[in-house]
Amino acid sequence: MIEDLIGGTLPFLPSKETLAAKKKLSLLREKEWFKSAYSPEIVYNNRVKEFIVNFDVESLLDDNNEIRLFRQRLDELLKNEQLS
Repeated sequence: MIEDLIGGTLPFLPSKETLAAKKKLSLLREKEWFKSAYSPEIVYNNRVKEFIVNFDVESLLDDNNEIRLFRQRLDELLKNEQLS
């Protein structure tokens, strides 16, 4: 019985990557430049999520050069994914 309960809930537990993506996305969504430039729908794309997870968003937010680099790379990814 307990095994069935645990086994049934495991597929619904978020992965480590999903949790990291949510944290980083919440940080980005607090920034006006992100909200005004990117639609909320982009985060449903797995490549975009992967890109954001692999970026050091915490340090990015304090450095204008890093923000510029992040935006350039994200814009390129969106263009390749035909999301922009």
